[in-house]
Amino acid sequence: MESSERYYLTPNKGNASGAYQYIASTWNNYGGYPHAYLAPPEVQDERALLDVRAILEQWRGDVSMVPVIWYFPRAALIPALMDEVPLPSAGNRLTVREYQYRWLDMLAFVTGEPVLHRLTAVPPELRFLAGLPPDIDVEREPLVEIAFPVLGRAVVAPPTPCDAADCGGGTSAIVFGQTLQPILAVADGVVTAIEYDNPVTGEVSITLVDAIGRTYHYAGFNDDSPGTDDGAAHHSFRFTALGQPGTPVFAGQILGYMGDTDPMPSDEFRGIGDGNIWPHLRLTILAPDGSMLDADTLVSAAQQHQACHVAIGPWSVPADPRLVGVSRAERGTANVSAIVNGGWTLHSNGTVTAYGRSALILAPEDCVWAPVEPHGPGGLGSWPAPGWGLPFKIPAEYWVAGMLADEFNPAALLRRG
Repeated sequence: MESSERYYLTPNKGNASGAYQYIASTWNNYGGYPHAYLAPPEVQDERALLDVRAILEQWRGDVSMVPVIWYFPRAALIPALMDEVPLPSAGNRLTVREYQYRWLDMLAFVTGEPVLHRLTAVPPELRFLAGLPPDIDVEREPLVEIAFPVLGRAVVAPPTPCDAADCGGGTSAIVFGQTLQPILAVADGVVTAIEYDNPVTGEVSITLVDAIGRTYHYAGFNDDSPGTDDGAAHHSFRFTALGQPGTPVFAGQILGYMGDTDPMPSDEFRGIGDGNIWPHLRLTILAPDGSMLDADTLVSAAQQHQACHVAIGPWSVPADPRLVGVSRAERGTANVSAIVNGGWTLHSNGTVTAYGRSALILAPEDCVWAPVEPHGPGGLGSWPAPGWGLPFKIPAEYWVAGMLADEFNPAALLRRG
């Protein structure tokens, strides 16, 4: 996680190097090598294993302390430091707690086992159990909060490591899940563009613009018929009725379904898995001037804010009028079982219901509560307060910027070669 398994990384501005980003003083000439990156991979692995074992022994097997000690040991003794970014001048961008959560989420993803060292109580605000839209606080400047973009169990990938000089350009967020998992709007806005099959990458994507000009580009929607890898899915297994240009959407509504059409972020996950593209969403957020924001940090914060809250209700997605008269044989059908205790039903009219943990915003750990009955259109859940969903207008210049987002987004251009 520290380096995307790059053992050869030379010292950065914080003097950290190698696969595990040891600073020279901590490395302490181990094995006779003055810096970690000069040591062979097996020596770096050996040293890291010794340190992890020592941390687990000191903290009585509490694996959640490994990332804290690795990132900023002082926070283990001074809890207030858990919510501060240590030494930002060295290129750090995450608080200690954010780093700890990312590390534990990655551990759960790699091992396939939930990590039970996180607080997983029933939400104290019981109104969130009823299936209401997310309550987010978005100011005009800067963007301080978004809603989480995936319903059900998901893993937010750690940000790509970078030196301090290269960390100022913003980041995309990568969220791993499973095929046909619902993808949610992170803010109120209007759909300005969709793409069913990019001619270069094959990605299926959607672009959303909010009322003050921020652009949200989602890549990685599904393109396969249920249970196949045919790349020929009916449009209703790619996007919901909301996935049409000119459609207003609101935070928490279902835009479409996750697939494997976005290129795999191989540099971040080299050496893990079999080289296939795992279902994932790539979310890029652009300011009105076209500059990238740190989507990975915003998405991680949204997951922590909404974890264990029901995020689906009657308001989530309208029926799709384009499906009237479409036969089951023509479209297909889908009942998606979740990885752990839950599932989604993608109904023949284009609506979605969910039950169990699939109805929640959920980090990879277990919550102590999950709804047994289906929530969503046609199921349980509450209507939002009066005034929710009122139409709003997007200025013309923002509409154009949303449609052209890929053209002025350097990250998208680089990703597409």
